Amino acid sequence: MSKFLFVLSRGPEDVTRSVRAFFLAKVAANKGHEVTVFLLDEAVYWTNLGMAEKVRIPTGDALIDQIKELRAKNVRFLVCKPCADVRLIHEDDLPAGFEISTAAVLIDMADEAKVFSF
Repeated sequence: MSKFLFVLSRGPEDVTRSVRAFFLAKVAANKGHEVTVFLLDEAVYWTNLGMAEKVRIPTGDALIDQIKELRAKNVRFLVCKPCADVRLIHEDDLPAGFEISTAAVLIDMADEAKVFSF
């Protein structure tokens, strides 16, 4: 199967786009592809699962449901270190399955995967 990299920079200011990114990542994972979600800029706020629980878009899709299903599929969640640092999000604040990462890792992964950017 293929590798897919979903790069999300949208956070609470654009919940529809955020949920859609997670939804499409879930579709790829359900099809058996290797999926990674890389959160940067405002998207690092989605590491706060309490915030994610409150988000539902007009289609009825809930953000927390997408995240839970992706975690159950062992999808890798990477969080931009400088983006998290400036928002006072630290590695020990991250939920299980989320890890701090760097731009260098993002570029290396993009070289080996089909990339979707939201």
